[in-house]
Amino acid sequence: MELVRRLAATAGFLVLLLAACGGDDDATVGTVPPTSSSTTTIATTTTTVATTTTTTTEAPEFVGAAAFTGNSSVSTVGIDRITFGMTLNQAMRAVEATLVPVSDIVNIECYRVRPEGGPAGVVLAVTSGTIERVDITTPLITTRSGAGVGSTEDELFGLFGDKLTSTPREGGGNTLTFTPADAGDDQFRVIFETDGTTVTTFRSGRVPQVEPASLC
Repeated sequence: MELVRRLAATAGFLVLLLAACGGDDDATVGTVPPTSSSTTTIATTTTTVATTTTTTTEAPEFVGAAAFTGNSSVSTVGIDRITFGMTLNQAMRAVEATLVPVSDIVNIECYRVRPEGGPAGVVLAVTSGTIERVDITTPLITTRSGAGVGSTEDELFGLFGDKLTSTPREGGGNTLTFTPADAGDDQFRVIFETDGTTVTTFRSGRVPQVEPASLC
């Protein structure tokens, strides 16, 4: 009996001890301390540099000495000391002046230039690397025989006779074409555009570049 009482007392003591300690074998996620995490965000700034390109569509103002004067003249093979077939550099050396693009060069195979120092009204066409045409809209420069802007059709026929042919131009006026008779010059022409009575512009150059009213 004594042994039984001791065992009962021991069991009661263990029960009391467990109650005092407050043990809990059923812990859940809610009882687990939360884990603190820190997220660092790095802000990246990208700087874009805008580049502005200015396109020049017109030649600069006339500067320096004029490449041509009233003493210059146009022939079937060129103007002054420039002859058709010269490169741009050769032409500039010939007249000792700079030739600048009339507008932006879109097609390197065909573009127009004019003398940097003037006079106004003289434009040369460069095709496939060589100068092959000149257009004149100023009365300052004429052909060697004196024909040019302001000349009448009657005066032209008086100068050139049957070497000159006239063709009506669409929209009014006439196109008068001078065809040289000299051997070796048959590949060149001088063409006058008129308002029906008077020359308004003329050009000289190699066939076929000289034929269209506008080139490049």
